[in-house]
Amino acid sequence: KEGEHILRANIDMASPNLNMRDPTLYRIKHESHQETADKWCIYPMYDFSHPISDAVEGITHSLCTLEFEDHRPLYDWILQKLSQNKVQILPPESTKLPQQIEFSRLNIKNTVLSKRKLIQLVEQKYVSGWDDPRLPTLSGLRRRGVTPEALRLFCERVGISKTDSNIDYGALEECIREEMDKTTPRAFAVLKPLKVTITNWDNTNLEYFEADRHPKIPELGRRAVPFGKELYIERTDLFDVEGPEGKANDGKVPRGWKRLLPNDQVRLRYAYVIQCDEIIRDATTQEPIELKCTYLPETRAGVTPEGMKRVKGIVHWVEATTAVTCRVNQYDRLFTTDEPGSTSEDGDFLQDINPKSLDVISNVVLEPSIVQDVTMKLKDIQQQETSSTAVITNKKYASDLAYQFERSGYFALDPASTISTSDNDDDGSTTVDLVFNRIVTLRDTWGITQKKGNKDNNGQKQRRRGTRGAAAAAVVVEDLRRVAFCAATILEVNPHPDADSLLVLKVDCGDEDGLPRTVVAGLASIYPKIEDLVGKRVVAVTNLKPAKMRGIESRAMLLAATDEQTTELLEISSAIKNGELLSFEGKEKSQPDNMLKSKGAIKAWERVKAKLRTNTDGEAIYDDSSSHRMMTSSGSIVQTKSIIKNSAIQ
Repeated sequence: KEGEHILRANIDMASPNLNMRDPTLYRIKHESHQETADKWCIYPMYDFSHPISDAVEGITHSLCTLEFEDHRPLYDWILQKLSQNKVQILPPESTKLPQQIEFSRLNIKNTVLSKRKLIQLVEQKYVSGWDDPRLPTLSGLRRRGVTPEALRLFCERVGISKTDSNIDYGALEECIREEMDKTTPRAFAVLKPLKVTITNWDNTNLEYFEADRHPKIPELGRRAVPFGKELYIERTDLFDVEGPEGKANDGKVPRGWKRLLPNDQVRLRYAYVIQCDEIIRDATTQEPIELKCTYLPETRAGVTPEGMKRVKGIVHWVEATTAVTCRVNQYDRLFTTDEPGSTSEDGDFLQDINPKSLDVISNVVLEPSIVQDVTMKLKDIQQQETSSTAVITNKKYASDLAYQFERSGYFALDPASTISTSDNDDDGSTTVDLVFNRIVTLRDTWGITQKKGNKDNNGQKQRRRGTRGAAAAAVVVEDLRRVAFCAATILEVNPHPDADSLLVLKVDCGDEDGLPRTVVAGLASIYPKIEDLVGKRVVAVTNLKPAKMRGIESRAMLLAATDEQTTELLEISSAIKNGELLSFEGKEKSQPDNMLKSKGAIKAWERVKAKLRTNTDGEAIYDDSSSHRMMTSSGSIVQTKSIIKNSAIQ
């Protein structure tokens, strides 16, 4: 029976590591196995099977997260005992036993990566399945349209560390944007259509404009964009001064508005300038449902006739009779908080689910070239599915077809999309049912929304204006308080490819995005064993202007004490959190500049640097008319490891 019997290893009951006392190796469990079904009910524990399976499979390095650090002695013990007893566990080509190495878990804000929590989301129907585009699963990311190149770029930028961190979701989105911008073709899609009728368009035929599929990749070719009497533009591209939104804004046009207004002009991208002459409104809501406009024939394809004022506003559009309707799923962060569950006392992460993480928009209109591309893609996928090839290399997915819908974002085709031709009808009519998933917006709209909810920008500006003059002159921040001295950890060290005296370090400075900074420092001769630097807790100046050092940009400066014989980095306690702003005894709390880049700011830093040194006890101090020790929040004092006395800090 389960729980009645277990098999333990008797190692060392006095060991301070619980895993090395009498760990369980086997237990009884009556569950069906994928290989042996119900024939066997005795199973090994993970800690026992982990090293053995690694050895049998020829694994050289087993990469685990930091919570397995205490399990490593047991991992090594099991392999050593089997090896000492001449149990053949290694494949013939292997000579070394596997090694377990621990790294910090990749945590991303506004989502969860725990398998237990992901299972809960799927089973309780908070998401549509394991391939829901809001989930951080491979199938979910693929369905959303995230490319492998974007994930590789993200992992490369985040790097590997032994310090727990929480990476900003925006960092992943920025990598996606960067990769998508390189290769993704452009197209017109109007998400919230507003009908436009060109009243002076007498031609019954359509006119076609040639547009690049990608502005930087001519090899992708061009597409034909039809233009005719009836068009659609975005409802948001009209500010209806005379309607409900105008009244809500006291009849004022938003500052900086360059798009369409009643009785005003706007340019249709690639086509003509149009003028809004009349607005047809819904009888109940008074919302615009159609615009009566005239076009200016002499403004074709970007031309501004002589004597005419240049029209600044440019909007995208779709011709109505050739437009194809589709559905768009606009996805956003699955959780409203950085750390789901942190806002509730019981840690219930489900309470932080974002109710606006999915916005389904129907009746989106697309330009016709998209349907041609979709037809070819779906045909390729169908041929792949009916292929007799046992192993398919370079498997095709619907989400491989992605677009930048101009001015809206990046979108990928959903596998639920279909295009079918009826066999019953004489005309062989085609039914098009397309679904596109938003991969990412063109800009970080989440960050903007969060800031908007926490800050009244107009009020801030008014307060700033009010502090100018004599009052502002009275508020002068001392040089020392303008410099950001922060606690940091060195995560990775490599030699500089072009300079033997320089090292290139990855340093965790506690930045909000969770990404480490690249720091170039002349430490090669001081620390010949560069691995000794990894894990060091140091002091970094984080608001200096980035500087290129032999071709590599350095984004912070590490402080070190130096005398005639030696140089050594300032060190801090391991208990201090990365990014903590250090202070000086007897001085007010620092108010660092965002960046010390003006001439005045750089001179302020030079004045501060000239007064930094160590005292007779080797403590870091700021020495003006009196000495002020550099302190952490816990009160611990910053100093070098070997205590370099009465020396300059630089």
